[in-house]
Amino acid sequence: MFSLPLKKIMQQVKDPTLIKRIGERIRALRKKHQLTQLELAVKMDNHAEQIGRIERGELNVSICTLHKIAQCFQLEIHELLRLED
Repeated sequence: MFSLPLKKIMQQVKDPTLIKRIGERIRALRKKHQLTQLELAVKMDNHAEQIGRIERGELNVSICTLHKIAQCFQLEIHELLRLED
């Protein structure tokens, strides 16, 4: 069915610019709510290091993680993903 292994196909799907913009949005929301990376991580039962990687655009975030982040800011996922042009 696929000529490339599925893992290789998924790597090609990544959009570094989009991942970076999502991270910037999360950082802006965190700062707006006056939370440290550690405080946000504790609220979502995660690690501060992962929050840092997300904010720097180093991590392609799962939909489940986005859902947890959105809940911390009392937002729906689509509101979290509302990116400025």
